[in-house]
Amino acid sequence: VLPRQDRMVLTTNAKLQEKLNQLVALGAADDKEAFVRAFVPLDLTDEELKDYLDRLKTEDNEWQNLKAEIQAIAEGSNVKRIAGDQVNHVVFHFQHPTLAQCDREVGFDCINDEWRAQG
Repeated sequence: VLPRQDRMVLTTNAKLQEKLNQLVALGAADDKEAFVRAFVPLDLTDEELKDYLDRLKTEDNEWQNLKAEIQAIAEGSNVKRIAGDQVNHVVFHFQHPTLAQCDREVGFDCINDEWRAQG
């Protein structure tokens, strides 16, 4: 695990923060199915959702990295900046919490009052 930055950059949107906290809790419980259903874009087909869930079930490294990224975003650790209006759209720019020199971007869109990962 890489050292964390001293400053934290958190979203200003309470509903988005709630969603991130929910995802962290589901990840901590290793509830992959509930996590995926709460995370993926709403327009994913059932087949696409199943394929993604199956991949996370078989690729533990991908699951661990995803959980670490969501936790870093939720805590604001290693977040360099947040782009977007944080009302309908947001992109977190951050240093991956466990992979050295790996800059990441994760975006979320709010559709019908529901925050989901960008497709």
